[in-house]
Amino acid sequence: MALKQPFLVPHAIDDNYELSRDYRLEMDKVTVVVPKYFRFDGASIPAPAWLFSYTPFHPNVMLPSLIHDWLYYNHQTDRDTADDMFYTLLRGNGVSNLMANAMWGAVKVGGAFVWDNDEEDDEMLVRLCRKVYRRPNFDSYKFPDDIIARASGI
Repeated sequence: MALKQPFLVPHAIDDNYELSRDYRLEMDKVTVVVPKYFRFDGASIPAPAWLFSYTPFHPNVMLPSLIHDWLYYNHQTDRDTADDMFYTLLRGNGVSNLMANAMWGAVKVGGAFVWDNDEEDDEMLVRLCRKVYRRPNFDSYKFPDDIIARASGI
């Protein structure tokens, strides 16, 4: 399956990429819409592993990482679903079964440590929510209710 790739702008100082347009994906009865302005740091691949896998910003892993990171922030799905979607997107983006399984296994193990948003994550979501709050498709982003309340000052 050929996957539509996101439009991204690099931010070298922050070592991340920003989405320059909303990105919509429908998969397994789940519709994910990542809002414009969302920033993410590519795939969380340790530097020693780059020799035999991918760098964090390799095109084959950017889209799966974008969707996975957004789902970990907004908790639109449960963790297992987010991780399984990551695997499916890796495969659909040309990553071998062996490598996709290794990366899926890594997020299964490491994801437990980052699933719950900390205050820095919440602040990022509040800032992003304020940027996109008046967009006609705002509800499609599935921001958590507490983030919407904080962003709107309720």
